[in-house]
Amino acid sequence: MNQFTIGYLSWKQYNILTKTLDSHKKNGLFNLIPKENRLIFFQEISENDIEIANNFDCNYIGDKNNIGILNAFIKLVENCKTDYFIFCENDFLLLENYPNYDLYKSFEDIKTILDEYKFAQIKLSNPKKPGFLYCTPSNKEEWLSIKHNDFPYKIESFSWVPEPEKFYNKIEIVNKNYRWYKVKNEDQKWSNHIYVCNTIFLKEVILPILKFNRDTNPNLDIRYQGLEDTLCFPEKILNNNNGINEKIVLLKQRVIFSGGGNFYHNKINV
Repeated sequence: MNQFTIGYLSWKQYNILTKTLDSHKKNGLFNLIPKENRLIFFQEISENDIEIANNFDCNYIGDKNNIGILNAFIKLVENCKTDYFIFCENDFLLLENYPNYDLYKSFEDIKTILDEYKFAQIKLSNPKKPGFLYCTPSNKEEWLSIKHNDFPYKIESFSWVPEPEKFYNKIEIVNKNYRWYKVKNEDQKWSNHIYVCNTIFLKEVILPILKFNRDTNPNLDIRYQGLEDTLCFPEKILNNNNGINEKIVLLKQRVIFSGGGNFYHNKINV
């Protein structure tokens, strides 16, 4: 599994980053991803950050300023030298002792899927225990009483939808070591919940779109929502040239998988 790089993004949350890295180490991720492929980007990098990276045998880069999620993501991907790239913010724990779950088998599936689907994005959150979500309905029973085939966050909804393949009419099942759900680009907006993609897809399609919008849109929120806004609503990119239009066409070929991941968003407990 030495063709996977994991890129962590962190900003001054020393305790939660330590807890995250500790869960990844104790629960086997560091046995699959070697030191040279573990990279942390630190916003406003400090001695505390460097000490944590060294304690967990991770490489690190950073900036003395907070350059925002979008720019940090770009730098992490640019520094990836492997075929596959995992993007992980600093508050995604790897669950331990989860029934019938084997991390190596999950990564076998991930590699197989990414080799088959060039434009795949594989969500690694546990589908039934993902942790904090931004799109959870206030009344789940009422929400479930109505069909939501156009709901654009289908992957995130799996934690409260009992049988997604029956509830939605656009879900495909892909059976590997684990059962994976597959949806199309319009069925799942881009979000920063931990995921893995082919590095070539990120470098040749995603980064050019992000850079173009960053450099031409003065109103883009680079610090927080700019990455997601750009990739969720590429049709809003202004003055895009033919080259960027071609990249957007490729972006819309994205397919999203979920089912065999085992990470938990620990934002509530920070």
